[in-house]
Amino acid sequence: MRTVTEVSPVTERATDATGRSDADYHRPETVEAACRRLRDADGRARVVAGGQTLMPLVRQGLVDTDAFVDVSAIPALSGVAREDGRATVGATTTYAELAAHELSDRVAALGEACAVVADRQVRSLGTVGGAVAHGDPTFDLLAPLRALDAEVRLAAPDGRRRVPLDSFLVGHLRTDRREDELVTGVTVERPEPGRSGSAYERHAAVESGRATAGVAARVALADGAFETVRVACSAVADTPARAHAVEDKSVGEAATADVVAAASERVSEDIDPIDDEAGSATYKRRLAATLTERSLLAAVRRAGGSP
Repeated sequence: MRTVTEVSPVTERATDATGRSDADYHRPETVEAACRRLRDADGRARVVAGGQTLMPLVRQGLVDTDAFVDVSAIPALSGVAREDGRATVGATTTYAELAAHELSDRVAALGEACAVVADRQVRSLGTVGGAVAHGDPTFDLLAPLRALDAEVRLAAPDGRRRVPLDSFLVGHLRTDRREDELVTGVTVERPEPGRSGSAYERHAAVESGRATAGVAARVALADGAFETVRVACSAVADTPARAHAVEDKSVGEAATADVVAAASERVSEDIDPIDDEAGSATYKRRLAATLTERSLLAAVRRAGGSP
């Protein structure tokens, strides 16, 4: 199978794992070229980079498409860039690359989330943009991104825009991305070292490896008290849920173990778990409270506190 880039007028067919050749395959080298391919496909194209989520669905017949737009060869979509106290992670940056970057040293929750993703193959090939665009609330990385007040960057043939992650994720496996738009990256806060800390704690089902519940916490301390608190949860709602009740209970209070324990109990006010093979909704609510307490305590210690 030959690769089709924007400079070639030839259209090739992509062959899936079953040997069928029933979809066009394009490998553009610029963001603009990728967006044009998506526009021309009129909603019948799928973006692929690492392929760790999409391709298994295609092989199972759960996703039907006329074309694949492979963005893995676009240099502008990879790596991490700093700007004005924030950092932008390119869409094709892999979990392993993000975990190894200085940003994950500064924001431990990112590195901890990347470290528990599936297996080594998925961490080496799966991408940040793929996780964001798919919008699966069980994906570990999405909770830390929400706790970091992330913005999703999107490009289309008619321009670019930024959307807060909480507005981008509109429901279970549903996002605000238009059919001709490409996720180009995600921008997060780059907290000040010394008085900020973060952590991600999760519990996963042994059989699937997917999170039963996960909690990311980010805090900033001032004079031993909580100045800023962000808490977000994986796998216990249709989208990664911000635990506003926990945050409101904590801000302005002393960063002690007792305060953390009391605030963590309020996580149930902002989540909506369901009964499934991973456990009952009641079990997940208790699990979320425990994980909230653990992640907050770890974040406080990393911020220089002594809970």
